[in-house]
Amino acid sequence: MAEKRLLLERSDSSETTEKLEVQMTRRKGVILQAIQHQSLPGSCRLLFLRRKSVLCLVVAFVFCYFLIGRPDWANVLDLDVLHGDSFLTVQHQSTVMDVSPDVSFTESSIPFVPEGFLVYSNSCRIMELDPYKREVMRHFKRVKYKPCQKLPPLTRVRFQERSQRYLLTIDGAAFSQYPVTNNLQCCYMAVQRVNEMEVNYTKCHSFKGRTELPNSVEDIIVKCESGGKQIYINGHATIPVKDAVQQRLQEAYEKSAELEAKTEEQLPPHRPPSVLMLGIDSISRVNLIRAMPKTAQYLYDNEWFELAGYNKVDDNTFPNIMALATGYNLHNAQQECSPFVVGGLDKCNYIWKQYKEHGYVTAYAEDAVKINTFNYLKKGFEHPPADYYLRPYLSAAEKLLDHTVVNGLIHCLGYETAAEHVYDYALEFTRRFLNETYFGFFWTNTHSHSDISQTSSMDDYMAEYLRKLVRQGTMDNSVVVFFSDHGLRFGPTRATWSGHLEERLPVIFIWLPHHMRQSHPEFVRALHLNRNRLTTPYDLHLTMKHILSLSGRTDMASLGPAPDCPQCQSLLRPVSPRRTCADVGIEDHWCTCWAYDTVSSTSPETRKLGKRVVSYLNTFVAEFRNGTYAKLCAPLALQSIRSAFRAHPNALDPEDVHTYRLIFVTSPNKAWYEATVRHNHTDDSVTVTGSVSRLNVYSGEAECMKDFAAKKYCYCRLKKG
Repeated sequence: MAEKRLLLERSDSSETTEKLEVQMTRRKGVILQAIQHQSLPGSCRLLFLRRKSVLCLVVAFVFCYFLIGRPDWANVLDLDVLHGDSFLTVQHQSTVMDVSPDVSFTESSIPFVPEGFLVYSNSCRIMELDPYKREVMRHFKRVKYKPCQKLPPLTRVRFQERSQRYLLTIDGAAFSQYPVTNNLQCCYMAVQRVNEMEVNYTKCHSFKGRTELPNSVEDIIVKCESGGKQIYINGHATIPVKDAVQQRLQEAYEKSAELEAKTEEQLPPHRPPSVLMLGIDSISRVNLIRAMPKTAQYLYDNEWFELAGYNKVDDNTFPNIMALATGYNLHNAQQECSPFVVGGLDKCNYIWKQYKEHGYVTAYAEDAVKINTFNYLKKGFEHPPADYYLRPYLSAAEKLLDHTVVNGLIHCLGYETAAEHVYDYALEFTRRFLNETYFGFFWTNTHSHSDISQTSSMDDYMAEYLRKLVRQGTMDNSVVVFFSDHGLRFGPTRATWSGHLEERLPVIFIWLPHHMRQSHPEFVRALHLNRNRLTTPYDLHLTMKHILSLSGRTDMASLGPAPDCPQCQSLLRPVSPRRTCADVGIEDHWCTCWAYDTVSSTSPETRKLGKRVVSYLNTFVAEFRNGTYAKLCAPLALQSIRSAFRAHPNALDPEDVHTYRLIFVTSPNKAWYEATVRHNHTDDSVTVTGSVSRLNVYSGEAECMKDFAAKKYCYCRLKKG
């Protein structure tokens, strides 16, 4: 069932005639051709007639415009965009049903959602955004992928099934392209983790042509010299055999066989499903369509399930990942496993720990070492969080390999981008344990964190990467989650209405193996229903537990609920269409269920609300950590209110309480903030909901503040002398 969506087909023919077709798809596959323009012939007479015809058409168009209103396609038609290289289109389609033919299921059984909405109920109405609105597209420019090196890597590693070890070899095809004079001398040194911030290196082991790596070595840096000069340096991360992992997998297999024998019930013919989580930082649902249209189209066309009403629960990466990984909100996560003390983060029972406890092999990888989710302004893990952990390798690679920086983050790292190191690691991990049970969490920041356009450079790569997973067989027995934590949180688009919604609505698609769709058609129906319902990272947390329970090695009761969202549930069950943000642990400030009207930004009431919010920020900083930072940060003052909005109340909202959204600027830091407040007109009380968002960057002005929770509100006082 195709949804109404603008499609463009542009002809780049070398002929003088240029054709531009704009098409719109409507539900049930009806296609309306809206515009078809051809260049004019050279005859003056025909030119005159054409001009008269065009003039008549323009007059008729203007008459119809005012008589019947602005047509739908005109809302997104922007000639600058249409003629630019930044516009590639995506046709949204419902997921193809892949269930047993004897199961009764029709598209008509899915509740209708009005056009222009992602979620529509009395308690929550989330508007659908046009990805190509001018307010956003004027800041967007498609970025081309550029190889990091002109030469191919001189070395490669490959796992040998016979010896169960990795073989490091010189690539003969690449060798001829390097400036080798008399002889080539190569060596590798192993990378060894000391702690989250330090690594050691072994001595450099010389080799000629090829050498087997011991299984005690996970990551290596390779150097080669010729004629007394270093001509090559690169790194390789591997997934070597580990005895403890092999023993765990074997014990899990034996327990399953023993359980089957005792119960005399045949277990499902397929292995318990594995889980692969592929996360990209700061990608909204809409920006995936805008910046990575080929990837988005692949997901729509290949039976992935989208959750269009997936709403973040807090500001940045850490609390949203903690909600997914532990079921805790930010406050309780910090209480249960404080990120500010060494070993604190190790105390939480992460979802990958629970999989490990039940016989799965685990992996965790994330690029951009300095801003890693569990390390930025935090202590990180005392012990590796998973069986295979990429941080030590990337720490070494960032120090030793050639690299480039884009938007403040490392981009190229050796012979490929930092993100590709993570994707390669995920591909090798899932290949190595293709016939086992695994849980892998792989997260990238570098091509998406700081800019709305940069991630477009990875579109072709990511679409092909997903195809590689299929060809490798990874998708045959893995539940795969392709997702983000939130949309872009700062920058020129963030102060727009599109930016407001995009920040709160990250992308998420879920893949179920075909055998699971066949054996559990109720999962297919649930995911179809949940596409247009309000969902959260807490639900995803419980979905991961649900999948683990399908292994037969544990059950949902033993795994427990999401501690900070008692009403949340697995996404493999239909969620209630009557959900509110309050039901599922989403503060008003992060909730997308309201529509807003613009109100005066200079009215006495708006000014009063703005001053109260600034007072709230000053009090928050002054009292933070028992006043530890009070003397370091200058107090803020309200400079101006840039815009103000009042929410349309939903059916369950109290009549005497109005919800406002304010975008304001403070001095002396010239910071742009966004706050959501509830104003009770009965007692004139004002409540700031959630945290207050910082809309512009603040690098360099809050270096005295080492705590991420208050950093965005701090403007460090100037040091005397």
